[in-house]
Amino acid sequence: MNLKKKNSQMLILCGGRGKRMGNITNSIPKPLIRIGNRSIIEHKIRYYKTQGFDNFIFCLGYKSKKMQSFLRRKTSKSIYSDAGVNAGILKRIFFAKKFIKNTTIISYGDTLAKINLKKLVKNHLGSKCLITIVVAPIKNPFGLVNWDKKNKAISFEEKPFLNHYIGYAVISPHIFRYINKRTINLKDGNGIVEAIKKLILKRQVNIYKFNKLQVTINSPEELNHARLNYKKYFTF
Repeated sequence: MNLKKKNSQMLILCGGRGKRMGNITNSIPKPLIRIGNRSIIEHKIRYYKTQGFDNFIFCLGYKSKKMQSFLRRKTSKSIYSDAGVNAGILKRIFFAKKFIKNTTIISYGDTLAKINLKKLVKNHLGSKCLITIVVAPIKNPFGLVNWDKKNKAISFEEKPFLNHYIGYAVISPHIFRYINKRTINLKDGNGIVEAIKKLILKRQVNIYKFNKLQVTINSPEELNHARLNYKKYFTF
């Protein structure tokens, strides 16, 4: 199977306000924040191209004109979809539905992970599921306690490793048949969370485990970390 031909698109979510970044995103959308000598979105695009993926769907919203103007100078095979400033994550994906013709990789505009994308797509196709989500281990810094109805402790785990969704997924194009309008229109990330929960009940969510380099930039502290350590991530 020619995966590049079969799956030639990546959908990148670039429409959020980036409120947790404080004043940094008052003038520019978060994907245009620079790390080293390039913006976050440039680092992402360059990495995806090294993997053989160069057709992009950019889901825009906040400061979309500035974002699109920048992207037009960096890519040639791109589609721009703007669901508006207030659209939630799932609404942005659904709004681009008409452009999603094949199995498509989704990534958040503030996250980069050194994933083998062709291997990820192959894993998804083999699962026969509607969606594959990429998860990574994270060490909880606290001791976690569970108890019963009588307030008697039934477990205690000191700094356990948990699994978290890192903002990468693969979807099959007919996934939207199984998601209702109410869920699609939920705010922020509530829609994508509810959709995944419902698909879990249908046993349609495949897990792709990933434990290599990744960086997500949600706050000024994470931005500082990325700027101090970016050469570990952006070496291409």
